[in-house]
Amino acid sequence: MHKSTNKHSRKTMLSLTAAALLAASLPSAGIAAEAPTTGTPQAQATDTSQTPAAGTPQTPTTDTTQTPAAGTTQTPAKDTTQTPATGAPQTPAAGTTQTPPVSGTPTTKPTESAATPAATAKDPFYDIVRDPNRDAIMTLYNEGIVKPAKDRKFRPKAEIGRSDFTVILGRAMNAKGSVFDVYFKDPIPDWAIRYVGGLSALGIYDGYLDGDTFGPTQPVTRAEAAAMVARAAHLESQPLPMDLGGATNVPIWALDDVGAAYAAGLITVTDTGTLNPNKKVTRSEMAAMIAPLVKSKAFMQPVKIEDDITLP
Repeated sequence: MHKSTNKHSRKTMLSLTAAALLAASLPSAGIAAEAPTTGTPQAQATDTSQTPAAGTPQTPTTDTTQTPAAGTTQTPAKDTTQTPATGAPQTPAAGTTQTPPVSGTPTTKPTESAATPAATAKDPFYDIVRDPNRDAIMTLYNEGIVKPAKDRKFRPKAEIGRSDFTVILGRAMNAKGSVFDVYFKDPIPDWAIRYVGGLSALGIYDGYLDGDTFGPTQPVTRAEAAAMVARAAHLESQPLPMDLGGATNVPIWALDDVGAAYAAGLITVTDTGTLNPNKKVTRSEMAAMIAPLVKSKAFMQPVKIEDDITLP
């Protein structure tokens, strides 16, 4: 009796101990996750980080600053500094000076020509900007009498040869003549021979020495240039003032024509205060002699010379 009682008591104690252990382990074994009985009010946990039960629709919290649960993949809210869509105005962050380019419009660096007004177009000759006879040179250029070289130089201080002078004066007079009027024995460039023939037929000049040498590369003197221009414009002969410095150095054959050019203001004294007639004429001085006659239309009536059928 005593042994069985003890045995029964021991079993009872073991059963009670097991029941107690089972009751203690029930909250951590998922009872709290069990759905409450219908109609039984139950306080909801206030922890916003709790994961809702599967299949239960739940309205997410509108607070975009909520930290997602660990281990979950969540798309972050759009950055408010993100570049807006095309056409939307954007204010850069404080302290930044960035200016966003207009969408679709390439940024083009302005060129110098765009900044230069059209009224101040470049001179065809960049070496005449400070030349005292710049306006005369431009008059000849605008009339097509002188043309710019590839290097855009006029060379205003350079001497001018007889061929060049004849072509420029011939263009001003529209006196392109015939090769049959060229009786000079020395060779003349093809680009000048028609004008040499035209001015020879008009008696604008004679040859050197015995009259049959032209000297196409020979530099033209101030007296020669003044005489040829005066003859081409049919200026009335004028005597030179007796007190004019250098007047006695003018060749006899050119006295009356140089006097006419001086009276018309086509030739003036040089820096030395004298006429200096035997000094080689410069291209700038040549323009100063011819341009006034072009502007006054002294060469308006073209010189009528029989056409030459031997050259185009």
